[in-house]
Amino acid sequence: MESDLHHVIKINDDLTPDHHQFFLYQLLRGLKYINTAHVFHRDLKPKNILANADCKLKLCDFGLARVSFTDVPSAIFWTYTPAVDIWSVGCIFAELLTGKPLFPGKNIVDQLELVTDLLGSPSVETIARIRNEKARKYLNSMRKKKSIPFSQKFPTIDPLALNLLERLIAFDPNDRPSAEEALAHPYFHGLANLDNEPSMKPISKFEFEFERRKLAEDDVRELIYREILEYHPQMLQEHLQGKDQISFMYPSGVDRFRRQFACLEEYGTNDSGILLQRKYTSLPRERICNDDTDHIDQSKKRTVSSATRATYQSPTKLQGSGDLGYANQKVSGTQHTSGKPTSSTARCLLKSNSISASRCVGVIQKPCEVHNEVQKAIA
Repeated sequence: MESDLHHVIKINDDLTPDHHQFFLYQLLRGLKYINTAHVFHRDLKPKNILANADCKLKLCDFGLARVSFTDVPSAIFWTYTPAVDIWSVGCIFAELLTGKPLFPGKNIVDQLELVTDLLGSPSVETIARIRNEKARKYLNSMRKKKSIPFSQKFPTIDPLALNLLERLIAFDPNDRPSAEEALAHPYFHGLANLDNEPSMKPISKFEFEFERRKLAEDDVRELIYREILEYHPQMLQEHLQGKDQISFMYPSGVDRFRRQFACLEEYGTNDSGILLQRKYTSLPRERICNDDTDHIDQSKKRTVSSATRATYQSPTKLQGSGDLGYANQKVSGTQHTSGKPTSSTARCLLKSNSISASRCVGVIQKPCEVHNEVQKAIA
């Protein structure tokens, strides 16, 4: 994946309602899959949602995820429910709609103030269901507030989007819909497809049986050794068959790269004698492509210094060129259509060039070739 949703929101101040809808649909679709497996992410935020220039999203960073097993009393896992992820998705949706965090609290107390300023004070019944005693006391001590109508807080937002948002960030977890219920909301009319919204069977606790085993030091050493052998299939088979290992002396990756780039140290070329532009993957970075239209003019008026200078232009300048002979692939500009974005359309972000990691590998002439052409030019 090329970027994350945090970066997309930061650099795109003109996302359309279609973008908002498509992004939320994908988040809820992914959430439905993991929640039906009784897996709860618990750390959803824009930086943990990967993004591509075609608007595809993926959930990542499951470091705080937890699993709730069906045969364990729910009271033990009372904090691990789908509602915690639904709240996060609601906050992310609000940030997509407005371009800024919904509750940018400095600390827990400040956060609660911001939440109650918008949603109003929670009911007595809702507070009574909170198991943390300090939290209950603090909420009961807060001054009573009335909720602000979402249509007043966000007057320019689609009413259907606001209706769904209000449900996603309900203060009481019991009032929040599941991901599956949210996908059935009228806001996704024309986009939702039940056949393309997969669910997952709950994960069995037996899949985590390894966590219950008591391991000695030798057991841990053996498990690490077996894990290493997964990358050496032949040696793994020998180990499983009880055969003696001959040696661990596999070819060094450093030596392999040294041989691969030996020719570059002298001429800066590959095996075909072609110098390649470095392929960057850091983000954001404008795509760079060698311009085919900047050949050395055979006219005698061109000077040696101008003929030897390598020139690069961005893909937007290259679109007017009729030939991209030195490029491995053509660079196509992003388009913004009025239809709803789907997996088969070119629904790219309006400024997706800045989040795209795709690169165009251009050819640079060898110094000797440039010198020869210069000699011809000044002859």
